[in-house]
Amino acid sequence: MKISPEIVVLYNKLKKIYQQRDKVSKEENKIEVDEITSHLASLYEKLRNSIDFKEVHLLRRFAIERNLKRRFIVEALKPNIAKGLIEELIRARYLLNDTVAETQIKEVEKVIEKYNKLFLLMNDMYHGKEINDYFNWLIGVEACEIDMLLNPEDIEDAVIEAMYQVTKQRVKLKGDDLSIKEKNIQLYIAIHKSLVKSDDTIISYHLLNLYFDKWLKADEILIKLMATNLPAVYNDIQHRLQHPYQRRIYNAIKEPVVTFKILLELIYAKAKDFEELLVSPELLESESKILINQKYKKLRNKISKASVRAIIYIFITKVLIAMVLEIPYEVYIIHELNYINLAINAVFPTFLMFLVTLSIVPPKEENTNKILRNLTNLIYDEKESSILCQLKTKYRKSFAFQIFYYSMYTILYVVVFGAIIYFLRELNFNVLSGAIFILFLTAVSFFAVKIRSSAKELLVIKKKEGFISFLINFFSLPIVAAGRWMSRRFKKINVFAFIMDFIIEAPFKLFISAFEDWLGFLREKKEEVYHDNQ
Repeated sequence: MKISPEIVVLYNKLKKIYQQRDKVSKEENKIEVDEITSHLASLYEKLRNSIDFKEVHLLRRFAIERNLKRRFIVEALKPNIAKGLIEELIRARYLLNDTVAETQIKEVEKVIEKYNKLFLLMNDMYHGKEINDYFNWLIGVEACEIDMLLNPEDIEDAVIEAMYQVTKQRVKLKGDDLSIKEKNIQLYIAIHKSLVKSDDTIISYHLLNLYFDKWLKADEILIKLMATNLPAVYNDIQHRLQHPYQRRIYNAIKEPVVTFKILLELIYAKAKDFEELLVSPELLESESKILINQKYKKLRNKISKASVRAIIYIFITKVLIAMVLEIPYEVYIIHELNYINLAINAVFPTFLMFLVTLSIVPPKEENTNKILRNLTNLIYDEKESSILCQLKTKYRKSFAFQIFYYSMYTILYVVVFGAIIYFLRELNFNVLSGAIFILFLTAVSFFAVKIRSSAKELLVIKKKEGFISFLINFFSLPIVAAGRWMSRRFKKINVFAFIMDFIIEAPFKLFISAFEDWLGFLREKKEEVYHDNQ
């Protein structure tokens, strides 16, 4: 069977990637940290991440970003912090111990030096809120660059490029006008977000390297060019990230995304033996079927872990709010502790998340068979139908109709939250306890929707929505929307995360580093004592 040209190009890229990896000397000295301090640092990271709900695959990047911000405030970003930064990542088990080459320190130093020069130019050119926006954006991009350097995603990038080449000819837009260039950029962003779960910062990093293709090896001239064009670059990338049609393209490519996810997993599993699958359709089908069923199991485990993390995050936040606000309010203002309401506020969010996890049903055999057909068609160049993307909305956009739509939407909010407030009053919730209940109800509902969405990650068979399901989704819409809004706002004003990042983390990491040096001193003395006794 003829292999499609896009898959041939992908295979040749993979060969080069594996050849390049084999060239890396296994004799290079590796960075090693003490296992005792690693246990302490890893425990701290788990506690820190429990109060700031993030996607697991983004945690290392966020750890680098926190490290850079902390060092910028406490001691300024100097190239020689690279060694300490890498050691912290290894202690926290974001990177494996004794695997990162010491030569990587110099590479990270160059990245830090490059962004330092950019930050210095920014300070001279920009002022006020804009420089704060640019700094926060660039520190995230810098963290991405360091992360990609320490943990290259070259295989993922090759598969993303392959999917982009396959789908860009198939995606047909229907409705409002959108230029070919903008369509391709939005398709690229949608593939990144859906295939490897990239966030806006990772996509900003890739888009920046499209604007300045030599940015990774930038010289003084390019850094100055970047500094002078920073407002235009920043605003343009933000516009691309928030484009109104991005979500529609994202939804349109869900089925091919599943196909490429399985392809990516096959590449991970077979590595250099991937060619064996390409030349044998029967072997490809059997290996793919095994892998898909393994992915179903991993997905269930991932959902369970995400649910547990969400429960821990909500529970810790709830306990802290109860200690800081709810209990003092009832003791000193109302002069009465309502233990039943305190228990409901503590137990209900956990119970709701538990119910959501229980209600998730694994995909059926029909779903697996369709994935296999799509994968075979992709690899062996079978013609597939176009992907139609409806850009224009199906409802009328006139001013009068907009007023009607939003009026009805507002009434739905009033009805839903009015009913919740009525039941809370019947249960004798005071104003603060009621507000906290609504806060956590919306937060849990939003987390639940995100977890249920991840459960549909490998679904290609469209399921019709029943009447009961429609009613639940209809009346829960205001709750989920409020949870989404509050989640975004809370992310910016997470007081507990701020305290850990800038008050607790700096002295703790300093203690860990000093403690590791002391352990090294003890080991050296121990060797001296034993050596003298021989």
